[in-house]
Amino acid sequence: MRKYFNFIAFIAFLVSLIYSFYNIFRAFDFVKEIYFNTGIFALIFFNLSLFFSLFKFKSTKNYPKFLGFFATFWSIIHFLNYFIFDRNAQIYRLFNDILYHFLETTGFVAFIIICLMFLSSFNFFKKIYKIRKLGYLCLIIASYHYFLSPKIPMFWEWSALILSMIYFILRYIKNLRSCFYQN
Repeated sequence: MRKYFNFIAFIAFLVSLIYSFYNIFRAFDFVKEIYFNTGIFALIFFNLSLFFSLFKFKSTKNYPKFLGFFATFWSIIHFLNYFIFDRNAQIYRLFNDILYHFLETTGFVAFIIICLMFLSSFNFFKKIYKIRKLGYLCLIIASYHYFLSPKIPMFWEWSALILSMIYFILRYIKNLRSCFYQN
């Protein structure tokens, strides 16, 4: 079963790449299209990763890490698109936006957390493994970043934010229950 899921997840990643390239080449404003596709696919793969992390089925032990790699890939492309095309690779403009614009602040904080979570999955960075506990908070921040992106949030923005809050609540209700049952 594990082999099949890894294959299906990899095919889903390839389909997301093909779909993104198709939309980007077809679009009038390719920078905006890259923003949208990379952000959506980062959120989708991150949601899937945390779903399998939350509901720890016996055969899904490695799924969160595998899907988290794809989420990190999409979030890095999303950030690079912003940094290179919108901020012209100028550090000053990047930090100015992060300090004074809440949309960019939430995106940057989520990006840093997901990159640290990605690094913690390698043996060299095992010392920072506790950063993974911030995964559900990172999902809320990333969903809020998506929520702030349109002028008027619609169904998909609200649903991403609500779903991330449900994951967060379910994760920490499990922790609270285990604390109470231990005493």
